[in-house]
Amino acid sequence: MKRQLTWILISVTSVSIFAQAPATDRVGFPEGYQKWAQFYVLDRSDNKQVRSIYGNTIAAGVADGSQGNYPYGSVVVLETVNALKDADGNAVLDRNGRYIKDPAAAVTVNTMRKEKGFGTAYGALRNGEWEYVGYTPTGGYSTLPQNSQTCANCHLQAGQGKDWVFRGAGHFKNGNLTSLGAVPGAIIKNYAFVPGTLTVKAGSMVTFYNDDVVAHNIADDFPGGWISANMQAGSGSQAIPFTVPGEFNFHCAIHPNMKGKIVVTPQ
Repeated sequence: MKRQLTWILISVTSVSIFAQAPATDRVGFPEGYQKWAQFYVLDRSDNKQVRSIYGNTIAAGVADGSQGNYPYGSVVVLETVNALKDADGNAVLDRNGRYIKDPAAAVTVNTMRKEKGFGTAYGALRNGEWEYVGYTPTGGYSTLPQNSQTCANCHLQAGQGKDWVFRGAGHFKNGNLTSLGAVPGAIIKNYAFVPGTLTVKAGSMVTFYNDDVVAHNIADDFPGGWISANMQAGSGSQAIPFTVPGEFNFHCAIHPNMKGKIVVTPQ
């Protein structure tokens, strides 16, 4: 009985640590964020979602090489909205092969702010001096401050070297991009092309986005075939047009075990 009681106490303690978060909103709704610098737009294929990232003047002023230490007052916004889908649940694409925001879908305005002394309330999940809140477009809450430990837990994956900000290099190394992402789903992650086989119609433009932690490229399996430039970790992208029906088998020349296929069907 004593051993069981000890286990219960440890479990309760672990849950309470994980659940720590700020009690009040010190982030503040980012009024007019859509007029801020747009870092990039990511078409996320796994959940058919359009993600637009914005930074205020302070965050956008960070120079390449300084992403590991955003200045106090930096605010970064992740706006998420579901993509428009057809009757079969497939994402509807625009003329550039990008996702289209569903005008009827709910919008979330996930916001992170860095200020001196912020973040202590997250305990073991602390991301430096950032705090997080999720809003609706009208300033209501989609994620209360008290529940924002889920945001902090996620941003731990970005790492201290990036000051816990995802894909910052997509902006700092390439300027304000609106073409990041993978449509309709060519993402490179964890040393794999996702999905492994992608079917598109002739005339489609497929953008591969490197969401991995190392550089990759795309090489035609055909001997002497085409090889792309290296795509930088977390920021690089490569757009490839597919105009002729058939199959394109490819791999990463840096990591040959990474393989994929594009099946091009007639229009």
